[in-house]
Parts: sequence; structure tokens; C-alpha cells
Amino acid sequence: MGPVVAGGIAALAALVALAALSGPLLDALDVTPETFRIAAGFVLLVAGVRSLFQPRPTEEPELAGWRAAIWPVAFPLMFTPEVAAFALTAGASEGVAAAAGGLAIGVAGVITAGFVVRRPMADGVLRWSGTLLALLVVLAGTFLMIDGIRDV
Repeated sequence: MGPVVAGGIAALAALVALAALSGPLLDALDVTPETFRIAAGFVLLVAGVRSLFQPRPTEEPELAGWRAAIWPVAFPLMFTPEVAAFALTAGASEGVAAAAGGLAIGVAGVITAGFVVRRPMADGVLRWSGTLLALLVVLAGTFLMIDGIRDV
């Protein structure tokens, strides 16, 4: 198992655990799920806009061997603040199973993209896909904020 797959599995496990703990965590912080949905939407909006203008992640130093799955694959490439905010709000409002399903689809997409052979054509498709996904993150963040505001 390569570092991309192992890192994806590690990130998914951490994110599902975060979704499972969303209720008690938000209760401990004295934040309602609706209010957190607004905050998560804002975080997604900012991350999406940033990704529109800086589509490639910055280079991270890599650990050697199997530890590369943890740094930089699982953290910080897959387990990011915006994904953590999504896991928390999805776990609190939709339940752990729905959050885990959505997170698994996203992580599977990232793992699949990790196996694309780097060539000019493939890089162009990945850049275009990244821009489209950044736009979808902006839209998701906007809708989360609107939904949170309506529920408050």
C-alpha cells in the first residue's frame, strides 16, 4: 500500500472520528450546530476562493518511508481546516453515516487523482478539475452559510 492510499485511509479515519465526536465537541464549546454551520460555510468559502487563485498546494517536506503517508499526505493535504469543519458540521447535522459517506467519496477522489501519471495533458485536466472543485467548494460554503442563517 503506497503512501497516498495509506494517507487517505488515515485522514478518513481521523475525519470520521471527528464527525462522530461533533455533537459532544460542539456541546463542549457551547456552539449550536446551526451556528457552526455558518462558520464552516465561511471557512469553506475562504478556502475555495484561495484555491481558485492558488490551485496547487505548496510543497511540503516529506517524511521518509511509511511516515510519508502521515506527513504530508494525510496531514496537511487531506485533513485540512476546511475538511475538518465540513466533517464537524456534517456529523452534527446529517449524522455520522452520511458524513462518513461524503468524506469517503472525497478521499477516494483524491486517492484516484494521486495515481494519475504526470504528463502535460493530465496536468491540464487536473488543473481544470481543481478549479472546478474550488468553485464547488465556494458554492458549498455559500449554501452552508445561508442554510445556517435560515436555521438560526
